[in-house]
Order: sequence, then C-alpha cells, then structure tokens
Amino acid sequence: MIMEKLKVLHVDVGGCEGCNVSIIRAYPKLMDLIELDISYLRKEEYKLDEYDVAIITGGACMNEPRILEELKEIREKAHTVVAFGSCATFSGILRFCRGGQEPRADHRNFQPINSVIKVDYSIPGCPPTPQMLRSFFKFYINGDERRLRLFKVSADIKKLSGFDLIDDILLTGLCIGCGACELSCPTNAIKLIDKRPNLVQEKCIRCGTCYIRCPRASQILSMGDAR
Repeated sequence: MIMEKLKVLHVDVGGCEGCNVSIIRAYPKLMDLIELDISYLRKEEYKLDEYDVAIITGGACMNEPRILEELKEIREKAHTVVAFGSCATFSGILRFCRGGQEPRADHRNFQPINSVIKVDYSIPGCPPTPQMLRSFFKFYINGDERRLRLFKVSADIKKLSGFDLIDDILLTGLCIGCGACELSCPTNAIKLIDKRPNLVQEKCIRCGTCYIRCPRASQILSMGDAR
C-alpha cells in the first residue's frame, strides 16, 4: 500500500531567509512523506484548498493589512498551521533587535503569528535545524502526540528567551550544566561559567532557542501547560 503524501505549503511573511534555507535543507529527506510547495520552487500562485499543512515563517507586521488577511485565509483553509522559526513563534529579532541594532519603535509592530491566528504547532529556533522539521513530520504523520507535545505547547507561547532560562532553570537549581544553551545560542549571548549559563543581556534576541534546547526546560514545557 502506497501512503499518500502530505501536501505542505510554505508561506514566508518576512524574515532573514534562514528558516527558509533550513526547510529546503530538510526537504530531500522528507520527499517520501510530503509534497512541499515553497516559493523558491513554485511556478504559479498557490491555492490554499489543496494543502494539509501550512508552514509559516517570519513575524506578522501589524501595519501590513495584506499580511494579516493572508494569515487569516491560511488559518481558515489549512487543516494544520505550523509556525516555523523564532520570528514566527516569538517575533525574535524582529521585535527585540540586539547586538548593535538598537530596538526602534517600529520593531514593536512585529508580533508572533499566534497573536493573529490560532497556531497548531510551533517549532522555535533561529533557525530551527533541518532535523527538527524532519522529526516533526515523522511524529505528525505517525500521530505521536507525546513527541509532538513540545511543539503543541509552544504554539500557545508568545515570548521565550534567555531571561526565562535563567529564571526557570538556573535560579531554581535545575541546571545540569550540559551546555546545550551555550551551543544553541545564535548570538553567543550565553557563556558557561563553572558549568552554569551566564546571559549577556545585550546580545539576547529572545529567540527562545536556548530554552527549547535545554533538556530540563523542554521537559518542563512538555509536561505542563503553556506559559
């Protein structure tokens, strides 16, 4: 019996393209499971009625009515909506520019996708690794709700950062000193000192990658309700 492939639409509403590259890198090992419609390979305009899953990258600019209407149309017609990357899940660098880029008032206009529409699953990261997307689709197709739990809980969270990691894991004595936070931080905002994370606040872009990669933090998220 040949399983029918999931029809997956990718829509980018604004970002640095890093998430899009990650999706393209993941696709060769997903071709047996999904049929991906991504703008880089698309020849014609997409038709929403034809897709099982919609993957959205980038943050939602609240001053762009066209973007907001497009998101609402996607939610209305797609069976499952996935926010991919930290700009889509928490707004990330679009809202909290750091590292020599001073936050400006217009940055506040960007919101996570779940501020505009209901999101079913979120895959945070700046960008998420191709392996994360491949794992998500394998769990999704197999209906593995236990392993999808972290993605599902993340869909209801609007902000997550290194500040939360310090508050929830370090200051509560739950840190095991594994270094996953330091290795995953895209801006080197976290340095391990005596096997404990130290946050350089000016560098944190609030992408939430460190929190999701922390084994203790992700376990707590998966076991509990949305923050």
